[in-house]
Amino acid sequence: MMKLRISILVLGAIFLISPAWAAPGGSPFPVRVSANGRHLVDAGGAPFLLHGDTAWALITQLTQAEAGEYLENRRRKGFNSIITTLIEPKWADDRPRNRHGDAPFTTLEDFSTPNDAYFAHVDSLIEKAREKGLLVVLNPCDIGWASPKASSNRGLLAQIIANGPSKCRDYGRYLGERYKDYPNIIWVAGGDMTPPEGSTLEKNLLEVLLGIKDRAPNHLWSAHWYRFSTALDQSAFAPHLDLNNVYGGNRTYIQTLRAYNRANPKPIFLHEAYYEDDQLVVAAGPPQIIRAQTYWTLLSGAAGHHFGSYRIWGFGAEIIGGRRWDWRAGLESPAAREMVYVKALFESREWYDLMPDQDHTVVTNGYGTFGKDDRTAGGDYVTAARTVDGRLVMAYVPSTGKGTRTITVNMARLSEPANARWYNPTSGKFTEIAGSPFANRGSRDFTTPGDNGTGANDWVLVLETRAAD
Repeated sequence: MMKLRISILVLGAIFLISPAWAAPGGSPFPVRVSANGRHLVDAGGAPFLLHGDTAWALITQLTQAEAGEYLENRRRKGFNSIITTLIEPKWADDRPRNRHGDAPFTTLEDFSTPNDAYFAHVDSLIEKAREKGLLVVLNPCDIGWASPKASSNRGLLAQIIANGPSKCRDYGRYLGERYKDYPNIIWVAGGDMTPPEGSTLEKNLLEVLLGIKDRAPNHLWSAHWYRFSTALDQSAFAPHLDLNNVYGGNRTYIQTLRAYNRANPKPIFLHEAYYEDDQLVVAAGPPQIIRAQTYWTLLSGAAGHHFGSYRIWGFGAEIIGGRRWDWRAGLESPAAREMVYVKALFESREWYDLMPDQDHTVVTNGYGTFGKDDRTAGGDYVTAARTVDGRLVMAYVPSTGKGTRTITVNMARLSEPANARWYNPTSGKFTEIAGSPFANRGSRDFTTPGDNGTGANDWVLVLETRAAD
């Protein structure tokens, strides 16, 4: 695995120009599932931490030049994945046409009439992303944003049903043939809704997936269903998926642990949770809830995550709540900057060997309350994990205000005496813990430093028997 060769203490000052954030020599693509089924590996076999951004309206809303600007910014911040929709039927100014005026079908809503001009635009964007070391997690046929019982829908649900199974299969084959040689695509079925089992929607949508697989059998697949679900929860699609993912409420560790504990595991990533600047996040005190979602996920057995921001995903289109955001200003949002520190912490360590501390045998006291997967903000639950060899323990202590919190660690879970530090998720800086290194026996209390400088008190405890770069 490529190690970060820059000091974590100065990361915030130089990350925008460091070659450590560039795509590796050659290409990391295609990514594949690891031998143990827990994470992804790149083309050279090195663990690949999926570290993504949400860009739903990218293809429809941006010009080629604008898309290049966005992708370059995300590359410089260390993102290696974006998630987007191939056809955006709602959240774009001239939907479903792109900014160049091209519609996805020459006969609107007829899947048998794909417009090569539209897809040529897509080709270019996927290639730009590849050049910048970015995966494209791509939804080929977005169902829509609604519960299965909703009376209205924002997606392609009606068109998927109306086109029938043969046209849906052929549309999938068109996409598979067109994109089979693009190594940086992961397909994701669905889109904010779970197709009822046995329904026409389920049958036709599955035909799109099977059509793509007919022509592009080597591409990986996952799925995006309704909130409070994982990709493998839909039984008709589950056998065809290579990756699991979670779409939860605020407390992302709940669905992540449920996915982690499945028999015959598949790599897990956070597909979607709450976004920077949505109402819940603003009420909770941004961007601490975004930090919590990310660290909770990665310390609960996930192999990656996607960050989301209202400032970005619509790219200036009128989105939920009727607001238009300046997406360029959003590129430098507080939560986006803090995602840099997430990658710096994990990627320079053996994150792929971390096992979640579900039974509290590592953090034995002070870990708070295991919450509910709902839409309420906050939560004090400490997620912790240790590597198989006992050389690394990490624990995320979420924000509960400005004061200190104390957790108790069973030091015998470490294989050797360990250096102990607190990591500030808002600055990427470490604070050494007095008395370190500590013996790997007995229990020891660790008290957070308190306010991390932003009016919040979340910190990451890092215990390691050997120093990381």
